[in-house]
Amino acid sequence: MRLLPLTLLFLLCSLQLWAQQDTFIVRSTPTAVRVIPDRSFLYLNENENVQIIYKGKNRVSRVELRGGTATKKDSLYVLNATTGAEAVLVVYEKLKNGTEKIAFSKTYKLYGRETPRLYLDGVANDSVADKFRIIALGNVQAKQKYGNDPYVVVSFKLYIRSTTGFDTLSTKGSKLTPAMKQKIDALDVKKNGGMLMFEEIKAMDPKGNIIDLPPLRIFLQDPKNMKFGL
Repeated sequence: MRLLPLTLLFLLCSLQLWAQQDTFIVRSTPTAVRVIPDRSFLYLNENENVQIIYKGKNRVSRVELRGGTATKKDSLYVLNATTGAEAVLVVYEKLKNGTEKIAFSKTYKLYGRETPRLYLDGVANDSVADKFRIIALGNVQAKQKYGNDPYVVVSFKLYIRSTTGFDTLSTKGSKLTPAMKQKIDALDVKKNGGMLMFEEIKAMDPKGNIIDLPPLRIFLQDPKNMKFGL
């Protein structure tokens, strides 16, 4: 009668040892996807170059931007959001059986980039500027009202009123040329009016694209005609 409990104990120990030897856990390699740069928004109708880093046992089959386009260029993807308030970046991976599944998704807020405002030596559109200050400096600037994105004026045309109509002068860059300053200096503000019209203004945006900006109109004031007091 004593042998029965010992036999059962032996069998139980053997079964437990067998279970420990033959039981194992299979862990699949987790999929990890990173997008560089890691940002939460895109500007509408502007290209954004991103790098997609995929780590997993499968491979990336395709990438799409819902609300725009995602085009592969060398080792990067060019994202261009075209419509809506949000766009979703989706990365698909292909499984061993040939089917696809979503490996990663990311939602971007979409914003329209603010059109910069134009200034002549810090003087805003449709404002009055000192004639001699303009001659001394003469720099056309493009600045955002709310943001700090850099814009550089690369060319413009200047229309100056004359006795026969308007003289037209062009330049590359953001500064008035010596010829423009000579025309302004010779301008009889009291007789012919002191309006300067800057048109066909082109600037380089933060992405390096050349964009067209609206006209800039400045009214000159001759310090000789200024009156102080009564």
